Amino acid sequence: MPESAARSLPLFDAADPMDAPPLRWGIMGLGSISERFTTSLCAHTRQQLQAAGSRTLAKSTAFAARHHIARAHGSYEELVADPEVDIVYVGTPTSMHHDCAMLALEAGKHVLVEKSFAANAQQARAMVEASEARGLFIMEAMWPRFLPFMRTARTAVDSGLIGRPLTLTADLADYNEYDADNYMFSPELGGGVTLDRGIYLASLSSLLIGPTQTVAVDGLQDATGVDAHLNITLGNGQGAYSQLMASMYVNAPSNARLSGTQGSLSFEPPWFLSPRVTLFDSRGAVLDAVDSYLRRDVDAFCYEAAEAARVISAGGISSPLMPARESISIIETLDRILQQAHASWQ
Repeated sequence: MPESAARSLPLFDAADPMDAPPLRWGIMGLGSISERFTTSLCAHTRQQLQAAGSRTLAKSTAFAARHHIARAHGSYEELVADPEVDIVYVGTPTSMHHDCAMLALEAGKHVLVEKSFAANAQQARAMVEASEARGLFIMEAMWPRFLPFMRTARTAVDSGLIGRPLTLTADLADYNEYDADNYMFSPELGGGVTLDRGIYLASLSSLLIGPTQTVAVDGLQDATGVDAHLNITLGNGQGAYSQLMASMYVNAPSNARLSGTQGSLSFEPPWFLSPRVTLFDSRGAVLDAVDSYLRRDVDAFCYEAAEAARVISAGGISSPLMPARESISIIETLDRILQQAHASWQ
């Protein structure tokens, strides 16, 4: 495409989450992420919050009261056995995702699993195979994937607006002061930056660069044993690379830029909730920009729930926006990142 050709970003008018057909939801695991997810569904969708489930009845009762949920269950087993629940949102720590998702699938429920999809690729494969064998929907709750600005970016790449993508640079870092109660410092709960922040970066790389073929990692381990600061290079085996940084030791602006042979896309920070995506030509001149009105994750989680409701209502078991098999591939990449990081610390 010649530099003189007029180029503009596609205006992706995502369907209103309020228009998605309502399903009956059960919320499993009632921590902070479930609070925000549930708040988003209440504010921006017609989804029906049917039941809350925790390992203690007191916690689920309090959660249900805050969000006007009909029933509270004192165990995960009771939640998945509830005949009034169609789909279970798994908001437990990553180390529990596999067991919780399998519990729901075995009870005949569709599942939306918080990121990271699983603690390792073996668990991820088992979850997806179970959903396919039972004809039940499963999806990773990688919420930036479903937002209008990110779908605009993916469409721009697919249509060749920046030519052949060659380099993605992105960071996701926030300083965490040591807190014994913070799962980020607990290897047993799936703490560390790979499963908490690296998952976002690896998923962005998979979306814009493609499946990972090569992995190179350098970084630091925290005294608690978790991975704390990582510099990551992912290659797609066709000459394109993602240069990524995930950290709990430093703050970073959450920048992201995708450069190709005929231009680039820049995500105004934070890239995962970007207020503006800008298209540049190969010389750095601005060609176009698309703004996003979204500013908070509680206003954004509703898009992933709406996508799940639409796919399930249409009889599907995997979303084309976040395919379950792609989640396996991304977790395989995280496994390789952690293996290299751990090997470098020994």
